[in-house]
Amino acid sequence: MNSYKTLVLTLFCFSLTANASQLDFPKTGYSIDSLEAEPSQSISNALHMFLPPENGFSGNVNVMLQPYSGSLEEYKALSEAQFKQLNLEMILSFVSQEQLTFEYKGTMQGKMLHWYAKAYKKGDIIYLVTATDAQINWEKNKGQLSATVDSFTLK
Repeated sequence: MNSYKTLVLTLFCFSLTANASQLDFPKTGYSIDSLEAEPSQSISNALHMFLPPENGFSGNVNVMLQPYSGSLEEYKALSEAQFKQLNLEMILSFVSQEQLTFEYKGTMQGKMLHWYAKAYKKGDIIYLVTATDAQINWEKNKGQLSATVDSFTLK
């Protein structure tokens, strides 16, 4: 009987490990294995999640991996210069506890949008986690979108 219990416990533990990389979406009723690859020398979009469309736009959160050898402070300066070039209005920008936080808004591709983003640096990779929504939807969705961005952790 003890060997049976040991076998069941071993199989149970293995099944927990085997499903550790599965994404679970209980509200919409499904789960799916994650699709993951090693970071490369080019920018890659590692994850993109969408809310249902509202007012012609789907609020979303994405995780991008960007090769970058500079510091977070240098990345902040570069990003702020790019935002200025694109005529985007900076709402918030600061570096703290090894992360960079941005909030900005502006028109892109004819739509008034709002962004909230955090950047993390590990080695020569920037992990950029960004929430985007139509400005008209931002107040309604910002709690969920911001909380998703804030939930990101590096391992």
